Amino acid sequence: MHLLVLGGTRFLGRHLADLALQRGHRVTLLHRGRSGSGLFPQAEHLIADRNADLSVLDGRRFDAVVDTSAYWPRQVREVAARLAGRVGHYQMVSTISVYADPDAGALTEDATLATLADPATETVSGETYGGLKVLCEQAAVDGFGAGRTLLPRPGLLVGPHDPTERFTWWVRRLLRAAPGSEVLAPGDPAGPVQFIDARDAAAWMLAQAESGRSGPFNLTGPATPLSMEAFLATARRVLAPADPPPRLCWVAEDFLLEQGVASWTELPLWLPRRSDGIHRTEIARALATGLQCRALEATLQDTAAWARAAPLSRAGEGPPRPPTGLAPEREAALLQAWHTTPRG
Repeated sequence: MHLLVLGGTRFLGRHLADLALQRGHRVTLLHRGRSGSGLFPQAEHLIADRNADLSVLDGRRFDAVVDTSAYWPRQVREVAARLAGRVGHYQMVSTISVYADPDAGALTEDATLATLADPATETVSGETYGGLKVLCEQAAVDGFGAGRTLLPRPGLLVGPHDPTERFTWWVRRLLRAAPGSEVLAPGDPAGPVQFIDARDAAAWMLAQAESGRSGPFNLTGPATPLSMEAFLATARRVLAPADPPPRLCWVAEDFLLEQGVASWTELPLWLPRRSDGIHRTEIARALATGLQCRALEATLQDTAAWARAAPLSRAGEGPPRPPTGLAPEREAALLQAWHTTPRG
């Protein structure tokens, strides 16, 4: 199979390209040459800015295309204008943020999709990101046809080479935890947590390209429910096996919200009960088509090995993101306040 990956040198695209090459596929990577330009010398590299000129695609044919870097529908329409009729299978990597009401219950692929008050906006924010991806999905189906278009909707992608630090922050936090020290654990210990190792997402996506499957698929994990307590307990055991081990101090969500702690960003993965719907996403359709999620221990170990050698990431591509994680001083102050605040 001849596979084109748009954005194939960063995170998800990087893992996908690596796996495709390992499996003997012919791989072409289209990117701007700004990150990972020395990766995969055995692949063909097309250096282009998709926002300026995609003429390098004119006349080309591919068995499959995976687009990991579309944020605006015009970007998808431009790819379709260059390649429609010369592509067997097209994947537009979307997001579980496409749903209009993520807290309405367990999210299936048939849930109502988000809409934008201004469909012409190009401002990417927490309010517009999902709606823009919906428009990208529609542009993909219009340009390549429903029967040739797969719409993976990933949840939080984690693992080595993650530029967001949203999962890696917890890895770094447990790695630096002193024996017997306290680690702030947020909210309800039984609260749900979902994420997927980007390597598992890439493996599933490559298999779908090989089979030519189409349609929308929620793409997150793990295969069985995971709580925040189980996640942090496993992370502590794998990453901080000191004697005595660090202690998880569970701090109530009402207190954290009163203190102005930002869920998801200051305390990654954590969402208050009233807004944790994206951690309840149904993935039966992906599991039925071959999705396999590796053990959490493996993701933690591999992410730690990468994080030890990798500087803190401040990704300059993709949608703008606030800083990730609590500063040590802020965490210490919150723990002190929690311990000294009277509770009835």
